[in-house]
Amino acid sequence: MSDVEVKKVEEKWVNTEEAAEITGYSFGSIRSLVKRISKQPEDEREIKLWKRAYRWELWLPDLMSYVDKPGRGPQPKRKISASE
Repeated sequence: MSDVEVKKVEEKWVNTEEAAEITGYSFGSIRSLVKRISKQPEDEREIKLWKRAYRWELWLPDLMSYVDKPGRGPQPKRKISASE
């Protein structure tokens, strides 16, 4: 067996509230992400999106691979230094 751990992600569509809860992003961050990605051509999007009535849904496996890339995902809160 290799040292590489394969993460199994359920293949399903999640709404923006569920996406925020699963990833740890704020709801506003997910909404901004969807707004930015929805402007891209469909075949160039990193995350598959589905518009249902008045809400967006995201393909969970794509969302998790997006979050797992270096430099993405919720960032830890910055500590305020004593010198400031």
